[in-house]
Amino acid sequence: MGTMLLGVPLVAQGKPVTVTGIRSVTFGAVLPGVPRVVLRTDPANSGQFDIKGPKGNVLLSFVLPLTMTGPAGAQMPLTFGASDAGYSQTQSIGSQVGFDPKQPFTAAMPNNGRASVFVGGTANPATNQRAGAYTATIILNVTVLP
Repeated sequence: MGTMLLGVPLVAQGKPVTVTGIRSVTFGAVLPGVPRVVLRTDPANSGQFDIKGPKGNVLLSFVLPLTMTGPAGAQMPLTFGASDAGYSQTQSIGSQVGFDPKQPFTAAMPNNGRASVFVGGTANPATNQRAGAYTATIILNVTVLP
């Protein structure tokens, strides 16, 4: 069982911005030695952040964990691919612009000031992975650009 929790620090530079973690990335039951991929377009298991802020550009940057921690300190490696994050001006999981969560991404906030970011990833359990619940935290930083 693996879940990545969503952390939400804010950088607003004098303009009100709120970021809300809506849904955590959930890997569910993983089998030893079998990678478990969650796509950013997965409506049940992908992570979702909702952003409210002023119209204009924002810089999105993630702090991504390298592992999830489980029972007795066991570690399960995580990887994030070049299109494991997505930005949606309409807050729709079906209408995203994919981007690399390992790189900062400039996004345009729509006129209504509401957008969403979706994220997926891959859990890479070892062949002798200890059974139990594993967690990690993904942080999305949102900076309003001048």
